[in-house]
Amino acid sequence: MEDKRKAAALTQRGVDLFFQSRYDEALAALEEAAQVDPAASRPWSARALCMAQLGNPRLGLTLAERALELDGNAPMAYTARATCRRRLGDGDGARADFERAMALAPDDYRVYYNYACHWAELGREEECRQTLAMAFDLAPGHFAAVATTDPDLARYSRREWFRDLTVALKQRAALGG
Repeated sequence: MEDKRKAAALTQRGVDLFFQSRYDEALAALEEAAQVDPAASRPWSARALCMAQLGNPRLGLTLAERALELDGNAPMAYTARATCRRRLGDGDGARADFERAMALAPDDYRVYYNYACHWAELGREEECRQTLAMAFDLAPGHFAAVATTDPDLARYSRREWFRDLTVALKQRAALGG
């Protein structure tokens, strides 16, 4: 049980570093988590996302596949695989994985957020806006800071709709929501 707690703490540290765009540090924490508890799917998924951000989506895809072998119902494993597939040019596969992730976790803002990043990278502004709005409806207020610094969303960060969404989310956070 102690190993699972240690792995969970390392995984959370890795995820936190990931959201600070500190991908190399995140990867180190996640690799340690996977060594401590190799049967846990989440470190594998998060490592896959790190690899996508570090420019190695092929390795990320392998890591995401491993996460799915460990837990075929892990929404973040599908999200990670979708992200890697998108970066490898498999848009149809990516969309199918995002849809599977949303079906598995309809209330998980992270799935919708990553799907919004998918649309942003494809230059599909309206789809990005709609999906990001869904993510923000579900997200904790503090998450607005992540969106405003996310390189995947940078192309839209100066748009009025983007500012409106992030301001509304920050206001909700200030009200305790």
